[in-house]
Amino acid sequence: MALADQLEAIRHKHGPWTAHNIELAPGLFTIAPAPADRAQQRAALYSGLAARLLRRPLRGQRLLDLGCLEGGISLSLARQGAHCTGVDVRPGHLAKAKFAAKTLGLQRRCRWIEADVTDEDLWGRLGLFDLVICSGLLYHLDAPNLLPLLRNLRSACRERGMALIDTNIAPSPQTCVELPGQPPLWGCDWQEHEAETDHRQRMAAGWSSYRNDQAFWLTERSLTNALVCAGFGTVLKPLYPYHEWGHQTRDVWIALPGDGHLNSLPLRREPDPRPWAHPGLQ
Repeated sequence: MALADQLEAIRHKHGPWTAHNIELAPGLFTIAPAPADRAQQRAALYSGLAARLLRRPLRGQRLLDLGCLEGGISLSLARQGAHCTGVDVRPGHLAKAKFAAKTLGLQRRCRWIEADVTDEDLWGRLGLFDLVICSGLLYHLDAPNLLPLLRNLRSACRERGMALIDTNIAPSPQTCVELPGQPPLWGCDWQEHEAETDHRQRMAAGWSSYRNDQAFWLTERSLTNALVCAGFGTVLKPLYPYHEWGHQTRDVWIALPGDGHLNSLPLRREPDPRPWAHPGLQ
């Protein structure tokens, strides 16, 4: 069967590609002929940041891509020589990722796992990684799952590795969630599903959560606190290079392993009370 016919067969069985526009062959794309899409641009950013901060080439490094959707970011980094593990809860996404990996000759560098990232059983079988990518995922989770996920990110990150969190944050501290053994989490609520949404509808909503009806978006300060409590010692926000979204509440944060408490700095548990501008400008 011709490659274009194979592509149509995958689309017919699993639906159209909606996230990652992958060029499978010259002029043949998973969505439509177009310049580099966001997945490729973000993959270039992630690989560049990893090379600078890890101080070693991506080739041969182990990469974990959480909520990988149709595999576009993993495939871009596998082309650079990384060994990639993509995790997603929706089998249709992974079927597309596997098809693209095989078509591009990258199947030996890519492993695809169907799983819910909030399932603790997943993490015991993943191993350790040089780069853990959590892109477009964190803001789909509800508050009780946020810190456990970040702790699992830390446990999967090698001591000389790094985690990269690409997420939306709350524009203001509208709500405070207090959970046992955690710092207060400030942020805002986000509706993922109506309560009556059934399993089939949830699986079909490919850009949304799987289990929870409501998500919680952290403020930047609470995201930082949660990363430190999860076991990361340094949290950075790169300003250049960058990938700019159409709104100011999404960005990239880098978390490096280490004991943040050794810095002797207390967590900033409350919303930032300072005025935005220097008093002389008011």
